[in-house]
Amino acid sequence: MALFTARRKIATVLSKTLSSSPPSSSLSTLSSRSRFAVPLIDKLSSTRTGLGPCYIPTRPKTSGSGYSPLNDPSPNWSNRPPKETILLDGCDYEHWLIVMEFDDPKPTEDEMINAYVKTLTSVVGRQEEAKKKIYSVSTSTYTGFGALISEELSCKVKGLPGVLWVLPDSYLDVPNKDYGGDLYIEGKVIPRPQYRFTEQRQIRNRSRPRYDKAP
Repeated sequence: MALFTARRKIATVLSKTLSSSPPSSSLSTLSSRSRFAVPLIDKLSSTRTGLGPCYIPTRPKTSGSGYSPLNDPSPNWSNRPPKETILLDGCDYEHWLIVMEFDDPKPTEDEMINAYVKTLTSVVGRQEEAKKKIYSVSTSTYTGFGALISEELSCKVKGLPGVLWVLPDSYLDVPNKDYGGDLYIEGKVIPRPQYRFTEQRQIRNRSRPRYDKAP
């Protein structure tokens, strides 16, 4: 229960960060993907969440709080710790969440999805291969996609134009082992409204303020 509460708090902060909305003193419901939380929490001040820094351990390091091959110019791919040490369900270093940023004016959904395919194609070599490796897309809650690729390829994606973050993906719906987002099956998008969190929906889900009468 404590871990779930922590994820909710972190996810709320990250949701506000991603949308560049003004800070709020009240916590909204879980409206952003909690998998952003662990890899990125070191970038946030612990005073904003009331929690200390967290990280996904990937392999031993002689000093410091953690190590990620995404920040290592010469990663050692053979020195992988047991998957049981990973904190978030679904993190297997084969499913990757690639978050992109777009300049204003914001492109259409089709244009964003085409950019996702083009980005992955530049790494895997063929457009049809890229379409097969993409398993989810999002153009509302965040702008990015999920790709089933190796850890080495994920590092190559990291340096591509428009790529903001490359993170190990994790389940949004743990019981059903679902990474969330709209499904993407060989070039076709299957919308899933339950994973689309618009700003209006976030506001509607926030707790209403209490106006208790003075005794």
